[in-house]
Amino acid sequence: MNTVITNEQQLQTEIDALKTQFSETKDIYREVCVLLFFRYGITPTANKLYQYVRRGSMSAPADALNKFWVELREKSRVRIDRPDIPENISTLAGNLIADLWSEAQKAAQAGFSELVDNAAAEILKYRLQSEMAEQKLEENRQLLTETQAELKNALTRLSETENLHQVDILALADKEKTFKTLQNEKSFLEAELMKVQANYSVQIDKLHESLMLSDQRYRALESKTLLDIDRERQRAAKLEKELTRLNQTLTKARIANSNQLSKQQVLINSLRENIGMLKGQLKESQRHLAAAMKMHNRIKGRNISTKQAR
Repeated sequence: MNTVITNEQQLQTEIDALKTQFSETKDIYREVCVLLFFRYGITPTANKLYQYVRRGSMSAPADALNKFWVELREKSRVRIDRPDIPENISTLAGNLIADLWSEAQKAAQAGFSELVDNAAAEILKYRLQSEMAEQKLEENRQLLTETQAELKNALTRLSETENLHQVDILALADKEKTFKTLQNEKSFLEAELMKVQANYSVQIDKLHESLMLSDQRYRALESKTLLDIDRERQRAAKLEKELTRLNQTLTKARIANSNQLSKQQVLINSLRENIGMLKGQLKESQRHLAAAMKMHNRIKGRNISTKQAR
């Protein structure tokens, strides 16, 4: 089915080219008759001609087709002009040679058409394989892009977590600053206690009470600070493990995608080589056809020369 579609498209392309080469409608119909019969081995009809050309009335392709058959019939006749051969034998011999030439031409055309169809089918098969390989390669590239995007998101989340960790560190520094301030207050209160201890017992009691409160606040803050420090250490260790896992996942994905891309590229190169080889075989077949047509024109020229000599 694909071969038929390809031949149909090629035929329509050549007919469109003929429309640009000839301005007269009858000339276009005549050339399309020649193209269908000699190039594609298709018997032209009036409906088929009008379907391809679509110019003029329905009588135009019918007239052109009649003239084509008359000319073909005249050109296919072979006349043998020798005085020692009876006219009826000469006519029979000419018709026999014409029939032999027609059969040889049909056989050559059939063989060439089969070769062209096989070559076109092989080219189409490898082209489809190449397209499938390229599609698979594109899917792998898309997968790699998605993996990279996921890694980027993971790194973004990690960066945000590190920022939060930095904020917690700053908060811890503030707490340590407060802790040092409390230590300074404690030292100051102890110094004041030493100064007034001798004369002001009441103030000493108050200062002692304040010292106790400060010591409690210090111990409570110390415990909370130690818990916060331990919590942040655990979070940092967890983040380090997550970063290590993400790096390992990225490395595996890169290696897998790199191997897949290499395999797909090798397959595409092989398919392109096969397509090039088949195109070369098609050109060689076209060259043989051109040689056969040249021989046909040479025989036709000899027939015309024989008629003129007669």
